Amino acid sequence: MFSLSKRQFLRLSGLAIADRLLPWRLRAQEPEPRAEGDLKIILVTFGGGVRYAETFAPEGLRNIPRLRALRSEGRFFKTCINSGVLSHYNSTSSIVTGNWQRVDDFGFGRAASPTLFERYRKASGAGPTDAWAICTNKSFATMGAGRSRDFGEPFGANVVLPKQLLLEAVSGVIARAPAAGVADRANVLRRLENILNAGYEGIGWTIFEGGRRLDRQVKDTLTRSLVEYIHGPEAPSSGDELTFFVAREVMREFAPRLMLVNFWDMDVAHWGAYSLYLQAIAKTDRLCGMLWDEAQTNPAYKGRTLMLTLPELGRDGDADTANGFLNHRSGDPSCRNTWMLALGAGAAKGETDRPIAHVDICATAAELLGVKLGETAGRPIAELI
Repeated sequence: MFSLSKRQFLRLSGLAIADRLLPWRLRAQEPEPRAEGDLKIILVTFGGGVRYAETFAPEGLRNIPRLRALRSEGRFFKTCINSGVLSHYNSTSSIVTGNWQRVDDFGFGRAASPTLFERYRKASGAGPTDAWAICTNKSFATMGAGRSRDFGEPFGANVVLPKQLLLEAVSGVIARAPAAGVADRANVLRRLENILNAGYEGIGWTIFEGGRRLDRQVKDTLTRSLVEYIHGPEAPSSGDELTFFVAREVMREFAPRLMLVNFWDMDVAHWGAYSLYLQAIAKTDRLCGMLWDEAQTNPAYKGRTLMLTLPELGRDGDADTANGFLNHRSGDPSCRNTWMLALGAGAAKGETDRPIAHVDICATAAELLGVKLGETAGRPIAELI
């Protein structure tokens, strides 16, 4: 894991906040104090697709030591069903909208329904720094807001795509002459490949048109900060570690009430290496535990945070195809039947056998935040209300 000063992070935070949402003069200010009773909600997607067989099945528990230990501290839902399109964007946008989404699989379009972020901010008057989506998945640029005319980006979440932004900024650094401040460009490139090539799609993808464009000032600031950390003693080993770091710093600097954290390195399974898939599961488990540790020790979150962790989808079962872990499109129970672990405020200890659904997550969070959703496919989860 790498280290970045708070001053550097505050400079970087501009990459996630459009000028029209948060004027430059306000970006580095402290978040507004909140009443002690304010519930904070963190939605964590154990993303990329993971099967029961490698997680909470008896043979999979060795891969998730942190979540296994935390299971007894919260409410474990044995069956959380994804009845929608088995793609990453549609699955996660179904979680944050409360309706099954059937839009472009790669995030070029927006969810048809308003997101929880938009509904919460519009109903409460919450400011731009109170809702964030921090996502390893490159196609989640539009995850912060749907296409409803009554809502939209003015009420949406600040979306940070750490891996893409890292690549965008540093591509300019390694192209410069050594006199520009990078002593060994070949070494820089090798380090970047270790960070960015962790997902099966590899290095070389670009910022999607659907995302918020960075202005010149933000790009220059980001580039300078990245040069500093590249030459430092530590660096992240994967995109998910970078995502965790940004999420933790957002919590410390802005203390938002609503946040989505998308881990995604497990989608390396598409490469066909089962060992890499298992390594990614173990890393995601560790990062989920570290995120909960932050919520337990951060004064702004301690004692008033509900963290909901669930896979966005499963993966194919081996009974349907050889090496079923590679993909997640069969629609079999191994793809659709996942789990959820609720930790913290309002989550009584125990287990629930009754099936819940991905769309119920948004309905539950909205109820807890005092937000009316209107007509949605999801229903509040009784055990958490």
